[in-house]
Amino acid sequence: MGFSVEVLSEKYDIFYVKNKNKKVLFKNIDCWLNSSLWIKLSRYKKLTYFMLWWNWIKVPNSIVTNKNYQNLDSLLKEKKIKFPLVVKPCVWSHGDWVSVNIWNYTNLEKAINIALKHDNEILIQEFFKWDDYRILLVNHKIVAAMQRVPAYIVWNWKEDIKILIKKENQNEKRWEWHAKSLSTIIIDAELKRQLEIKWLNINSIPKRNQKIFLRKNANLSTWWVSIDVTDKIHPEIKKMCEKASKILWLKVCWIDYLSEDISKPLSKQKWWIIEVNHTPWLRWHHFPFEWKPRNVAKEILKLALK
Repeated sequence: MGFSVEVLSEKYDIFYVKNKNKKVLFKNIDCWLNSSLWIKLSRYKKLTYFMLWWNWIKVPNSIVTNKNYQNLDSLLKEKKIKFPLVVKPCVWSHGDWVSVNIWNYTNLEKAINIALKHDNEILIQEFFKWDDYRILLVNHKIVAAMQRVPAYIVWNWKEDIKILIKKENQNEKRWEWHAKSLSTIIIDAELKRQLEIKWLNINSIPKRNQKIFLRKNANLSTWWVSIDVTDKIHPEIKKMCEKASKILWLKVCWIDYLSEDISKPLSKQKWWIIEVNHTPWLRWHHFPFEWKPRNVAKEILKLALK
């Protein structure tokens, strides 16, 4: 693009990008495009939900509670929220400390305690097994979209789950934290819980060629697989996402969207927005696991240095 780059701190991802007329400071992908006020507001899920709901955009029916919660049964009935459930911290958390597909009060209590370790307030919502999408907008226009698929392994009848996870982590696309397009799979409490739901554990050796998902949610820290679906988005969904980004005053953002099918109109299916992220990660669009790469960094730079 003919721009020059001056790195101030590689450790903290701080750098300038310059052209003949302009010099823009970046922290990761954050720059002047998103205001600090709206970045702060978007970090709090309950505030994001309120802003969207106030403007007639569907969000999950939720309970906001804290460590002093009492009588979960009454709370759920009052809000008409039914099992299965999702529990997550109220603040932006990369999907960490989120528990999904909760079917009983025992597991609900455990999930609440996990989320409260990260935040003083938590959200309890209904869980729906719809397709999970992440839509990237620049200047309130969609430039890319991907379907997020939870990490999975395929059994070969010979080896247990623990060994298959180890082999999957040897995939050249997987590496620790954010170093490559896929993250290393970690055997944690939530992974074990998801196996228990299927009457399995990490030492199980199940049916041959059976695909087993290790999470119900697909997120950065839960080792997702990304599939580009940019060309499939229905115009009604585009219009709704563009409206949402304008409501939150975010010129660069990711919208986490659940629906039955991204190619169908909103009026023909169930859907809602579950989160809006002010600092999207770009590598899954540049290097998707399946389908077309999208040069979304170029779109951000074009806007920032316009």
